[in-house]
Amino acid sequence: MNLFRRYFLFRSILFISTFGITIFFLREGRGLLQLLIFLLIFIIDEILVYTLQKEVKLFNILIDSTYLSIFIIFTGGGISPFVPFYFTLIVLAAYLLSPLDSFIIAGYVSLLYGLIGLVIPTYIIKRLILFDIPEALFSLPDVLLNYIIYSLSFIFTAALSSFIVERFRKEMVRLSVTTEDILEAIDYGIITLDDKKRIAWINSITSTIVNRELRKGMYIEEIFPKSFYRSLKKIFSSEEKEIEFEYRGRIYRARRNDLRRGEGIILLIYDITHEKELEKEMQMREKLVTLGQFAANLAHGVRNPVSSIRASAELFDLGVKSSEKNRRLKKLIIEESDHLDGLVTNFLDFTRNFGINKVEVYLKEIFEDVKNLLLKSKYFNDKIIIENRINKSLKIKADHALLKSVLMNIGTNSLKAMLNGGSLIFDAEKNKKIVIDVIDTGCGIALDNKDRIFSSFYSNFNDGFGFGLAIVKKIVELHGWDIEVHSKVNKGTKVRIII
Repeated sequence: MNLFRRYFLFRSILFISTFGITIFFLREGRGLLQLLIFLLIFIIDEILVYTLQKEVKLFNILIDSTYLSIFIIFTGGGISPFVPFYFTLIVLAAYLLSPLDSFIIAGYVSLLYGLIGLVIPTYIIKRLILFDIPEALFSLPDVLLNYIIYSLSFIFTAALSSFIVERFRKEMVRLSVTTEDILEAIDYGIITLDDKKRIAWINSITSTIVNRELRKGMYIEEIFPKSFYRSLKKIFSSEEKEIEFEYRGRIYRARRNDLRRGEGIILLIYDITHEKELEKEMQMREKLVTLGQFAANLAHGVRNPVSSIRASAELFDLGVKSSEKNRRLKKLIIEESDHLDGLVTNFLDFTRNFGINKVEVYLKEIFEDVKNLLLKSKYFNDKIIIENRINKSLKIKADHALLKSVLMNIGTNSLKAMLNGGSLIFDAEKNKKIVIDVIDTGCGIALDNKDRIFSSFYSNFNDGFGFGLAIVKKIVELHGWDIEVHSKVNKGTKVRIII
């Protein structure tokens, strides 16, 4: 509840109780009409204050002091039982406004009390009083003594209440700084809910998570987007105190902590996307270690018999007149043996941990070496043109052998895509970053397959092993670079390496 609502509730209780007590003790119903008129004025004032104002101001408490003074006139003047209510207004000014305002109210009620007890003629007070009060209580010495005592009490109350309120405010600021700063520094979303699932406190991280402004007093189902709350709802409707869910491509963990006696809930929400990625990466590394050990054993177990088969095939018709059928069988055995050996080699390359030795290399020279190797490739034909457009002065730091392997894999795929001819262009430019482009005019890559090309065991070509581009991506990421593929079916492909 904000300060204005507290003030409004206080004044309503104060004056309604004052009206009730006055009416209850009226002698023979006298003055009821005046009280009802006064009550009507107060109700109109209440409506105007609540409708037109959003914060407490000094003049509100000055008006309330005036209202109370009228009641004091009706109920005994300087000896009215309602005089002590002045103290509550002084304390209220110190709490809601400032120490200066509290002293202003103290001075104002002292002035009003003086007018009531000393300045206004006694016989007028007697005629307005609605209660039966003995005449002896209106003697001047008693009235003067009451005024002095109450005036000093008003000033003392203003000083004491201002001191206490200021100490309280400083302590609250100190506690607020200590607690809220710590909670704001935590990169978790923290929400404290009351027993009706309304926000009692919330930190700014939570607003960042859901990308909307959150305020105290809002209900939990109002503050989150539907898809977010649908996932979070499980934590309120089950015995589970911790859940994980996905929202806008991020993974979150929410944890519920119940306050004592069921008075509310503290809800923690934190982004664990990075944690999950690290977990997957660790699992992948463990798998690769296992796979590497398996690959080494496989290579040893496969290469020896394959080498023996190939060697035997080469000697198959030595000194013997071979038939055409035998020659075809020999050729098939040798080709398939080479194919199997190539598969094992690629598998080993994929699973092994590359060591990087970065040196300064000139891009034009390394591309020229790759071009010469591609010209000798079995996939090259006279209908293919290979161009090296890279500036000879452009150089980078990279592992010479691994970079060459990357370019050979990409270039070989380009040649496979241009069996009917085309152009293969090597280009590079330097702006903020160095960008290397390998561009071909081949068959292109279908949109459905584009996301799979860097996966192991996947190939667009019948004679592919499915490791080439997987190895390319691994080496590129090992250097800390990025790789992009842009392709259109029957138009060509551009592989871009961003250094």
